[in-house]
Amino acid sequence: MNKSIISDCIKLCVITVIAGFLLGLVYNVTKAPIAAQQEKTKQEAYKAVFEDAAEFQAMDIDEKDISKVLDENGLGQNTITEIAEAVDKDGNVIGHVFSVTNPEGYGGDISLSVGVRSDGTVNGYETLSISETAGLGMKATEDEFKSNFKNKKADTFEVVKDGSGANDDAKVDAISGATITSRAVTSGVNSCVAYANSLKGGE
Repeated sequence: MNKSIISDCIKLCVITVIAGFLLGLVYNVTKAPIAAQQEKTKQEAYKAVFEDAAEFQAMDIDEKDISKVLDENGLGQNTITEIAEAVDKDGNVIGHVFSVTNPEGYGGDISLSVGVRSDGTVNGYETLSISETAGLGMKATEDEFKSNFKNKKADTFEVVKDGSGANDDAKVDAISGATITSRAVTSGVNSCVAYANSLKGGE
């Protein structure tokens, strides 16, 4: 074999090893700060949807049970990844905060933090990640659309286009030109309500 080819192969191997080492080093250095920032963002979202909670206690989740409940309610497209108990200053559980992802947004996955009180009332939601169209689907992050759910109680929320949402807690006024986004967010919220109701049934 040509000596220059062998030399080039050795150089390439050395470069690859060094690059891998450096990438691993960067990952280890940045892992903790990234995780801390993600946790801070999550806690801020929890507090936004459950202002009167003194703390949030993470629950162990049963993925099979969650999937069963969501499938039974026609909401199996959603994925609930985290649940925390919202606890008041006296140590009483006053509801739950859910992290949920719906894959059916116009721009892909929409992830939300949703607060549901023990009586089934939805406090509201915060968006954790969203990639919808600016000026259309991104309006799901604005208070006007969020108000469809804030302090509302319904077993199932339904998207409507006739403007009747203001007169019925169960109806959600669709964002003009962004019905797909409206339905994805509503489905995500509905999945949290459905599972919150199942938790009540088990108490």
